[in-house]
Amino acid sequence: MTINESTTPAPALSPERPPVVTTMPRLGRGVCWRDIVREIELDELEREARMGEAA
Repeated sequence: MTINESTTPAPALSPERPPVVTTMPRLGRGVCWRDIVREIELDELEREARMGEAA
């Protein structure tokens, strides 16, 4: 095929697709993604507080 040859366009995605809902999988031994996300958020808050104190 050359550059000048036409190709069939890909089908357009339907704008009415339902949103994908996923649950956070269990990681084992009582740890879940929600706990990990919360720890990351707390670490970020602590970092921001330290940066504010340093400024």
